[in-house]
Amino acid sequence: MKKPKEKNDPMDPLEKLADLKVPPVPEGKTLREGVRRKLNPRLLMLHIIEFAIGATAWALLHMMLALYATVCFTMTGQWPKKQEKPPEK
Repeated sequence: MKKPKEKNDPMDPLEKLADLKVPPVPEGKTLREGVRRKLNPRLLMLHIIEFAIGATAWALLHMMLALYATVCFTMTGQWPKKQEKPPEK
């Protein structure tokens, strides 16, 4: 059976947090400027990197499909047959 914790138990993380002094909230204008200065360039770089990686992979996939179709046409004289889609219900 567990013994009840003492109110001022030094190992209790919530008790430790209860004694910490919380700094005041910065002014709205200062906070917004800091977010714009720090976050916006990082978000822009992340978007550019994601687009470059995603667009490159997409372009390479479609280029390989086109090259495969060209090689098949060169070898057989016929374009590869398209997979027929099942009729929609």
